[in-house]
Amino acid sequence: MYSFYVFEGSFWQGGGWEHLEVCSSFQELDASVAYYVRTGSWAAGGTFLIRVYCHGKLLVERDLDPFLTVKVPGLTSMRSSEDLRASGGLPEPGGRYDGMDEGTIWDVLPGDMYEIALESPEDIQVSIDWDSLALPELASPTLPPRVGVILDGRELEYGRNSTLDGCI
Repeated sequence: MYSFYVFEGSFWQGGGWEHLEVCSSFQELDASVAYYVRTGSWAAGGTFLIRVYCHGKLLVERDLDPFLTVKVPGLTSMRSSEDLRASGGLPEPGGRYDGMDEGTIWDVLPGDMYEIALESPEDIQVSIDWDSLALPELASPTLPPRVGVILDGRELEYGRNSTLDGCI
């Protein structure tokens, strides 16, 4: 059995979506999280975590929110704490959100992030504090590309398994 990571971002209220990515490196995890955040899906809430599997068995599951920092044009950097209280995300003077209250900002933010991601995704800065997240290294052998896994009776391909494909 192989060792691998699974990133999950999902939201099921009112229909919802699911983004799962199976990978074998921090670089792939980082890219997957950035993609998900840049689609605007992260701003809606829901599941946002990484699972670490060692030889096919779940070893660790960690929520990403307290380790994620996001900077969207027009807002200060946003970060959640362990108790999921957000800090930052305040309107920058003269920016798109200047004069909006917090509720209005969060109502329009997912759509705005989607639009920004379509035009210039690198404008949405996404960083994860990997050191504090402290995921264990994968034990050998790691899952090779083009090899899928079966989790909870469900077959997942290596890489992106997402209803968000084509979003950006």
